[in-house]
Amino acid sequence: MRGFSYFGELQTMISAKSHRPLTAVLFFLAALNLAGCYDLHDWFSTSTVHGARVLPPPEPISFNSPVLRFIAVGDVGTGASGQRAVAESMARTAENKSISFVLLLGDNFYESGVSSISDPQWTEKFEAMYDFPSLRIPFLAVLGNHDYRSNPQAQVEYTGISSRWTMPARFFSRHFSVDDSTTMELFCLDTHPMAYLTMGEITTGEDSSLYRPQLRWLEDVLSSSTATWKLVAGHHPLYSNGEHGDNPALASLLEPLFTRYGVDAYLAGHDHDLQLLRPVQGVYYLISGGGGKHRDTEWKENTIFAATNLGYAVLGVSYSALGIEFFDKTGILRFSYAVRKEPKQ
Repeated sequence: MRGFSYFGELQTMISAKSHRPLTAVLFFLAALNLAGCYDLHDWFSTSTVHGARVLPPPEPISFNSPVLRFIAVGDVGTGASGQRAVAESMARTAENKSISFVLLLGDNFYESGVSSISDPQWTEKFEAMYDFPSLRIPFLAVLGNHDYRSNPQAQVEYTGISSRWTMPARFFSRHFSVDDSTTMELFCLDTHPMAYLTMGEITTGEDSSLYRPQLRWLEDVLSSSTATWKLVAGHHPLYSNGEHGDNPALASLLEPLFTRYGVDAYLAGHDHDLQLLRPVQGVYYLISGGGGKHRDTEWKENTIFAATNLGYAVLGVSYSALGIEFFDKTGILRFSYAVRKEPKQ
């Protein structure tokens, strides 16, 4: 009911008696919002970072060795003006920073995923939306909860007919070479089968056939990986100060594997904001869910950075550093942070 909640704020500023035509139009737009046709956030409101801190102006991260850069952005698929603004900004960033690929962090198509590989949303919300020369690069994608409302397998199948869309399976990994001695491996998860379990269901093994094979796969590929940097991506956060908050059940399944096998960072969407949280047992948690929608978020003790009102993250991997930069929807750099690592001899 978010459409009507924001509409109600507007109603307090106008007189229904003297502005009946405007009132009728706003009611109509609110109804469209509930139907998933438009995002009133784009037109009428902004979100808030509660308890936000004042930070010094950020400096772009510089690297002293070759670097592999990619954009991470989630919750994109509205087809509305917010997604378009972020897409245009991403294109400008890609021109300036030699971006190798884009990582889509789920909820790729609102409100209910795609029905097939011929669904018109593929053109509207992906092909045409990101049709910039600098974005004619691979788009690696994971599934989100909204993608499950229709035909999630269609997003796997679209890989076979697209030159950019990359989701070869519901969970998969990709290996990248940065230089002769530096590699990054990205492990892309399908968190939906795990994200809504209770601790009791996990203890009793209920629905384990839906997620245990993925956990076994993840342990196998993490344990055998020799990559310099190990990054894991999924739609649902383990930790978040946004609307959805922490997910203890999901953390109980994934965090032991992250810490055991030296994962450097976990990237997620789901909360429609930007967050970087302090590491938990050496693992950084990043949320980049501002690609099409925005919501309130909060700055807490474990927050390194938090923002809202649309944007995306750029990550750069080099011999000894993982650079994290957050940009707003206009392309302005809002925060930068470098995770340093002593390379293994």
